[in-house]
Amino acid sequence: MMSSKFGDKLKLLYPVVEADMPDSAKVDNVLEFLITAGGRSLPEAVMTMVPEAWQNDPLMDPEKKDFYRWAAFAMEPWDGPALLTFSDGRYVGAILDRNGLRPSRYYITKSGYMVMASEVGVLDIPNEDVTQKGRLQPGRMLLVDTVVGEVTKDEELKQQIARQRPVGKWLKEQAITLKDLYAARGLQSSVTMNGDSGHPPVQSDLRLPLFGYSLEHLNLLLVPYAKNKKEALGSMGNDAALACLSQNTPLMFEYFKQLFAQVTNPPIDPIRESIVMSLACPVGPEANILEPSEEQCQRLFLDRPILTLQDLSVIKTTDYRGWKTKTIDTTFPVTDGAAGLLPAIDRICGECSQGVEEGYRLLVLSDRQAGEQRVPVSSLMSIGAVHHHLIKTRQRLKVGLILETGEAREMHHFCVLVGFGADAICPYLLYESLISLNDQNLLGIDITEDELQQRVIQATSKGISKVMAKMGISTLHSYKGAQIFEAVGLSKEVIDKCFIGCASRLDGVNFKVLAQETIARHQLAYGIRSADAASHLEPGWYHWRDGGEKHINDPTSIAHLQDATRNKNQSAYEKYSASQQQSVRSCTLRGQLDFKFIDQPLDLSEIEPAANIVKRFVTGAMSFGSLSIEAHSTLARAMNRIGAKSNTGEGGENADRYLVKDPKNSARSAIKQVASGRFGVTSSYLANADELQIKMAQGAKPGEGGELPGHKVTDDIAHTRHSVPWVGLISPPPHHDIYSIEDLAELIYNLKCANPVARISVKLVSEVGVGVIAAGVAKGKAEHITISGHDGGTGASTWTGIKHAGLPWELGISETHQTLVLNDLRSRVKLQTDGQLRTGRDVVIAGMLGADEFAFSTAPLIAMGCTMMRKCHLNTCPVGVATQDPELRKKFEGQPEHVVNFFFMLAEEIRTYMAKLGARTFQELIGRTDLLKRADTVLSEKSQLLQFDKVLTNALEMRPGVNIIGGSVKQDFALEERLDNQLIAEARDVIDGTSKQCNIKVDAGNTVRAFATTLSYEVARKYSDEGLPDKSINIEVKGHGGQSFCAFLSKGIHVELEGDSNDYVCKGLSGGTVVIYPPKDLPAEFKSEENIIVGNVCLYGATSGKAYFRGTAAERFCVRNSGATAIVEGVGDHGCEYMTGGRVIILGPTGRNFAAGMSGGFAYIFNKSGTFESLCNMEMVALEPLVKDIDITFLKEHLQEYVTYTGSEVATHILSNLEESLKYFVKVFPHEYRRALKSISTQKAKEAQKRGVENGLVTKPLQNGSISPVAKKSKKEPSVQDIEATIADTEMEQKMLDKALDKTRGFMKYHRQRKPYRPAETRYKDWGEIYNHQVVKKELKMQAARCMDCGTPFCQSETGCPLGNIIPTWNDLVFKDQWKEALERLLATNNFPEFTGRCCPAPCEGACVLGINAPAVTIKNIECTIIDHAFEQGWIKPQPPAFRTGKKVVVVGSGPSGLACAAQLNKAGHTVTVYERNDRVGGLLMYGIPTMKMSKPAVLRRRELMEDEGVTFITGTTIGKDIDARELLDSNDAIVMCTGATRPRNLPIPGRDLEGIYFAIQFLEGWQKNQLGNLNEYIDAKGKDVVVIGGGDTGCDCIGTSLRMDAKSITSFEILTEPPPTRANDNPWPTWPRILRVDYGHEEVKIKHGQDPRLFEIMSEEFLDDGAGNVTGIRTCQVSWTKDEAGRWKMAKVPDTTKTFKADLVLLAMGFLGPEEAVVDQLGLDKDPRSNIKSSKGKFRTSIPKVYAAGDCHRGQSLVVHAINEGRQAAREVDLDLMGQTALAGPGGIVIQSTLHPITAPDQQQHQQPIAVA
Repeated sequence: MMSSKFGDKLKLLYPVVEADMPDSAKVDNVLEFLITAGGRSLPEAVMTMVPEAWQNDPLMDPEKKDFYRWAAFAMEPWDGPALLTFSDGRYVGAILDRNGLRPSRYYITKSGYMVMASEVGVLDIPNEDVTQKGRLQPGRMLLVDTVVGEVTKDEELKQQIARQRPVGKWLKEQAITLKDLYAARGLQSSVTMNGDSGHPPVQSDLRLPLFGYSLEHLNLLLVPYAKNKKEALGSMGNDAALACLSQNTPLMFEYFKQLFAQVTNPPIDPIRESIVMSLACPVGPEANILEPSEEQCQRLFLDRPILTLQDLSVIKTTDYRGWKTKTIDTTFPVTDGAAGLLPAIDRICGECSQGVEEGYRLLVLSDRQAGEQRVPVSSLMSIGAVHHHLIKTRQRLKVGLILETGEAREMHHFCVLVGFGADAICPYLLYESLISLNDQNLLGIDITEDELQQRVIQATSKGISKVMAKMGISTLHSYKGAQIFEAVGLSKEVIDKCFIGCASRLDGVNFKVLAQETIARHQLAYGIRSADAASHLEPGWYHWRDGGEKHINDPTSIAHLQDATRNKNQSAYEKYSASQQQSVRSCTLRGQLDFKFIDQPLDLSEIEPAANIVKRFVTGAMSFGSLSIEAHSTLARAMNRIGAKSNTGEGGENADRYLVKDPKNSARSAIKQVASGRFGVTSSYLANADELQIKMAQGAKPGEGGELPGHKVTDDIAHTRHSVPWVGLISPPPHHDIYSIEDLAELIYNLKCANPVARISVKLVSEVGVGVIAAGVAKGKAEHITISGHDGGTGASTWTGIKHAGLPWELGISETHQTLVLNDLRSRVKLQTDGQLRTGRDVVIAGMLGADEFAFSTAPLIAMGCTMMRKCHLNTCPVGVATQDPELRKKFEGQPEHVVNFFFMLAEEIRTYMAKLGARTFQELIGRTDLLKRADTVLSEKSQLLQFDKVLTNALEMRPGVNIIGGSVKQDFALEERLDNQLIAEARDVIDGTSKQCNIKVDAGNTVRAFATTLSYEVARKYSDEGLPDKSINIEVKGHGGQSFCAFLSKGIHVELEGDSNDYVCKGLSGGTVVIYPPKDLPAEFKSEENIIVGNVCLYGATSGKAYFRGTAAERFCVRNSGATAIVEGVGDHGCEYMTGGRVIILGPTGRNFAAGMSGGFAYIFNKSGTFESLCNMEMVALEPLVKDIDITFLKEHLQEYVTYTGSEVATHILSNLEESLKYFVKVFPHEYRRALKSISTQKAKEAQKRGVENGLVTKPLQNGSISPVAKKSKKEPSVQDIEATIADTEMEQKMLDKALDKTRGFMKYHRQRKPYRPAETRYKDWGEIYNHQVVKKELKMQAARCMDCGTPFCQSETGCPLGNIIPTWNDLVFKDQWKEALERLLATNNFPEFTGRCCPAPCEGACVLGINAPAVTIKNIECTIIDHAFEQGWIKPQPPAFRTGKKVVVVGSGPSGLACAAQLNKAGHTVTVYERNDRVGGLLMYGIPTMKMSKPAVLRRRELMEDEGVTFITGTTIGKDIDARELLDSNDAIVMCTGATRPRNLPIPGRDLEGIYFAIQFLEGWQKNQLGNLNEYIDAKGKDVVVIGGGDTGCDCIGTSLRMDAKSITSFEILTEPPPTRANDNPWPTWPRILRVDYGHEEVKIKHGQDPRLFEIMSEEFLDDGAGNVTGIRTCQVSWTKDEAGRWKMAKVPDTTKTFKADLVLLAMGFLGPEEAVVDQLGLDKDPRSNIKSSKGKFRTSIPKVYAAGDCHRGQSLVVHAINEGRQAAREVDLDLMGQTALAGPGGIVIQSTLHPITAPDQQQHQQPIAVA
């Protein structure tokens, strides 16, 4: 900066902004500097600092707009709610913020005074002296010259300032735009560059894993950008591990959490109030701000921060007006390793400084060079380090910083980059990935590359605006570089280098760890042994995946909790608690803490009883609307039964629930939430609560509102929310009546007046500084404060809000407790926390950090049946919890007892902790951080770096002796002093019903707040919403209405105020009538229509009643009105916003943005000036003339009543010239309301026709007077693209869905395929495969549509697929006909789908969520068809490894585990030899499973493929016999034992050595060999009476084989009880369903022999002899099974049940005992008690070095799928041991990145591993 006035002495004025000053002082500093040194007058300086919202205002004077644009080139605006007053001694002025979020009222008097304040009534001014009553409007200024005695209004004043300089000429000549840069190159701005970038298609683009992309990013986030031009929605919160705990190398962005506005300033709705939002920003060198000139315009003005590929190309090559751009490489050589990161950052900073010195105007930080040889520096680290470096070197204002990065793709990424200094961003890899998908027609849309990039820009622009708006920031200019984030788990060294000034309370990850993770990503992409790297591209960051990122809500925990609560199973609860603690440890901060137990625990009898502890529990604020009525009311009933509290959420509650007093079955929610004046907040609703909660923010999406789309607004919901069915409901963020702590204190007071006996609670969300906010809230008289964590659930939100906003509750509750104790406020409030609380351990830690009470949402939902589908936003919850679909609601099976059981089990667990901690009452634990410590066992190197000192500081050490018992000191509301007490006393007889009417007269001043609200409470408490007859209580008031005048006024109360009033008049109006008119003794020339009479936010959330105001209202009139009728003579900006019902008549001008978000009700505007259409937000409404009789009648009647009450001259004139005046009226009619009324009218007509009524028109009010025959549909009804828009439900789309298969609701529409096999009548006659492949494939797409793509897929859980197959993904790909991609996803986890698809019993189907209440998805058939189709298409080809390690490994056994192990080890580059004792490869696949079930060519085909890939097979060789195992070990680097469990279980009863008794494997193997041409002897069942002893797959295979051999008869013995047809209580989902199954063999025998061959509860006692040594029969008896006292099953013989069965062939199919012992003994391997080869739990290393074991010889007899999984994981362990690193996948196909390290390798052809894309 330079100043001609101060010259060299200018530096004496530095620093301009003094350190540690409050915001207001900083404004004062800058304002003084601009005036003193900047050559600006006082009003110009103010106008520069606080501009209007000029960017999107088409009505603004062009000269004024030019001034604001010019000013924006010089400095960013002061943004946020503010009323600034200023003076220099002569001039006194005021200006209001751009959004009008502060009240400012003034009087001008005849005697020459102007009185301005935030309220009217602050001074007593005689009415006869008042000439004008006005207000400051948004962004407007007022100036008083006290010398001349003149008031200069906004337009005149700003016009003068705008014309001082030729700013329009300067802008035209000097400002630069992208259009100019394109034109300089002779290009159009929409030019499409060559799309062929030379990069591979997205499926094989190795830059994706390099930059941390996953398939989830592509499918969940990127594709919706392109298809829908907006970010996708998710639900049920974020329960994944924090970045500082994650083992999956999260990107730098993940360490930052977005901050947001709560209480101290309001968030904004960026959609409905987009007129105040702007992403436009000047970029490049800034001129001297102190010398106003054209030089300030010499900057590049960008309309948005996201650049296209073309934009960046033009910028990079520009020489326009001497501008030049330098590109800085932000990568470093891979050979530098992790040590290269810091030097690279220093180099980047140095090159940027040098670039500035060399005169470059723009610097592009580019990671384009990243690839096989170069590693990218995090774009966030690069921009942060450079931004702060240039600030230090005083060069930042001399250059623009642009990022060219492959890393950024999420909204959060863009916001963090801008927040830490980026001027613009080109996310090239995001574009190129979508272009690749589009080129392959995988997006399902037909658009050009340019259109695709524009769609991304549209989506990101909305997303960035939304994140800014959460913080209450309107312009990107203000957001840029503001660092509105907190880091969680970043070390001081990283913060000091790259993010100076950003909060990071836990210290944490340093450059070393970040560098290691960066190198790990590079290794994953470009490692020479890529192995399974591609499968890692679905790591489960958003949805749980086996082996992937840890989530708190995992299938195991969900299953155990449901078992525990439904069956009162304490053992299951203990398993639940154990698994949850493991998950919590991996994901959360509290998981890193542990307790300091006392040496001798207390006896449990001394501990506070569970019945007391459960009273500290509440259920979270989940609304009826997000939950089904069944689920919502079940929670309420449960909590009422245990004396705890449930929460309505913001959706309201029907009166029939809270008026029923049955204590045992009451569905009344004790906590009524009041999210400002959202839905159905009536005086009765408030009066029937124990606690009233003000929702300032929601943990899952703080700073945001929400929306319930029209198709979810059922009749019941509409009734509850006081709206109309099928009309969408928008929840605004709380910025209408809460601008500051003072406004919150007002709402607290309002609610206390509305229910004096209820506790008033405020819900906040954890973020840095929440303690100070909570202290303000406590001083504002809140009695209860909730601190929610960032990870709370939600019915619907964008993923950005779910994943990246808010902080962990551990930080918030500890900060809040400490701050309240420091300020001696802790005793005034109870503290509550919520956010993924699961176990007693969580609760105890929360208490120790300061919480008194604990809110649970997800856990009770799970107890009631929720499976964490994460489909709440789609209305397709398959268990009826979070849906309004009547068919799905029928599936709800939750009971109050389930929730009660959960809370009591939880309380008992808490009691055990209390005993160990020495606390007899829970209160003794609150705040006791001294009993917490860092956990002894360290989760990882990352977690070890976290520092918890601040969190664990005991608040009482900070201020000893303070009372910390929450709520022990009562807040003083001074309710005894309220004027309402007088009103109640005078109206008592009417309230009690002893008198019909009373008339009351009082005087009031502005200190009388919430007038008549407590009177309304008395009425509502007795009469509910019905209230009293009209005009039962009549009150005449003179003076000034205080804040919230007549808030929640009940029906039957009529209030007339002669005077004026302040903000929030008639807030929540509940049936009463309010009339306000000016004093009658005002001067005759005073015109009410030109003066203001009521303030901001009048009738906010009104539900019914009437409000007649003679005069104009300020901003936000009738926001969220849902049923009241109001008349006023003019309104300010944002009138009728979010309105859903009722009628509003406005007899004068309106402000801007009228009807934004208006979805119901009508507004009638007297539009004589003709300007209304330009002021109305037309997105959701149509404008119509008044021509219908019903509208005219309504208008006439209400205007007559209005005149009667107010004496309005405007209304009188209209009525006297009604016919002429009607021409000027405009009716505002919401599109959605029109559709709803038409639907209701049609339905009523049908009903009337049924009743034989001729006239079917609607003739009575539908909702508070809102009816009429439906007006003609306007031609243009644009679709609504709202903040939480969900799947559309239009008739056209429904017709389209009927023509095509529906994936979203396929699980409801389509039946499971019943006939996967060929017909039994014919198939038993041949040896061909039993599967009907053609029929299966024909129906496969429909079957795939039944898969719900679960957010928590149980099909790959521990009770589901052992391999962790990514079933939902490949089902979806099959549905989309993307078979090749489906194959890639299938092979990522399963080497041999052709085996598992044929012979696996499909535990995945047993665990399928759909199987809870419907037939499961046919997973197995789809799996088999995918691989068979792939072989048919020739897609399966040998893929030998590109690199050989030189290591030799022997695999003993070629069954499923041996083959899988060999395939994986070969993939890793080792030389693998497989030894097989039989004459063919395959083990049981070849000889144990019969031909009709497992095609032998499929096994031979796989062997040939593996041989072509380099695996050597040696058959006919028994290790330990033919080859000494010890010699083999000496000559190889490792041996893996995969010998299987080959010793069959015998039946040692009398007669066992008779001929004709064989083991099943002898029977099956002999016949298989014979079928394959061995010419061996085999056991033939032809003509024999066959008895198979034992069930299972082997028993069924014996049955099927015997039948095909033409056995005479076949009988099967099973000793166990016949399974039930459906699950028993002790067999809960998702465990394997122990039910009666009819497999192929059983069905075939029944067809041929007439009955199922199986007999149950039968025991063989003796084999009978024919006298020649042959078996002829079996003597048996019946048995019975009972449980003993310990719950163990005991068998007993049933007397007199002996029976003999004829048998000349007996097959023993009773399973296997273990591996052959010769080789085991030869190697000296340890065995476990079951004779299996022993290893450590979860490991495969045996007791002998270099020897490993996998499969049945290791785990015992099990399924083929288990064997394959064992083989894969054993191979991974061998590879890791041999090489010190591995890229072989762990569980679920995930490559564990902590096992990835670079290795030196000879020059080899780089092997590119393909990446599957859904």
